[in-house]
Amino acid sequence: MKNSNKHILLIHGAWEGAWSWKETTTYLENSGHTVKAIDLPGHGDDKTATSEINLALYVNRVKEELIKTEGQVILIGHSFAGFVISQVAEELPEKIEKLVYVASAMPYEGKTAVEVFEEDEESEFLENLIFSDDKSTATMTRETIKDIIFTGATDAQIDALLPKLVVQATAPFFEKVITTDENFGKVPKAYIETTLDRVISLKAQRHGQKMLGITESITLEYGHVPLETAPKKLADALHKVCVSRNPVLA
Repeated sequence: MKNSNKHILLIHGAWEGAWSWKETTTYLENSGHTVKAIDLPGHGDDKTATSEINLALYVNRVKEELIKTEGQVILIGHSFAGFVISQVAEELPEKIEKLVYVASAMPYEGKTAVEVFEEDEESEFLENLIFSDDKSTATMTRETIKDIIFTGATDAQIDALLPKLVVQATAPFFEKVITTDENFGKVPKAYIETTLDRVISLKAQRHGQKMLGITESITLEYGHVPLETAPKKLADALHKVCVSRNPVLA
């Protein structure tokens, strides 16, 4: 396909790491793209202490990767990474060909991620988190991980990923993303919806898209983490929005 070879940078969500994109990466590479997934600070193989983590640290890690990459990149973020890639786009819009949100919370009206989730009456996310005494970190039970976060995953998949999940620093959840029409507003955007999502409801996903003016979307009949439960279907959807010139509605 013409213009099908894109440079793609994949950003994982909370608790996870670059490892969560492994299968999706392979499928995207098979479609002709140059793909890289990175660990945010404190995730995967990165050993940054949770006490040091904030939104700016996440954002700067992504910016470092963009700066050393030649040309423009399609920047894809899953879940909370929707906040991360939005701030990156504000600060480095010239390096981004398109932003793609996957089952993402999105910043609008100056709201923090926590505020966005609190407004989502159908979300089962915040009520099932286990916070540390000082509220600086959060974990989840196996039941929450399987049923609410990784909806549709098998027990074998859950057993394989549990040891890889980190204790999540909560500071980024309470920080605001500041964007402008001149920078963030001019970057093309697309969204991959997840209809069975119990973390951020389809209603909330579509409200976020409306608030950010996103008109290009593809709907997947899966839960919050299609990276693990439907990597081929996710890769196919990402390929479509990565190579499209016009809005894709499906």
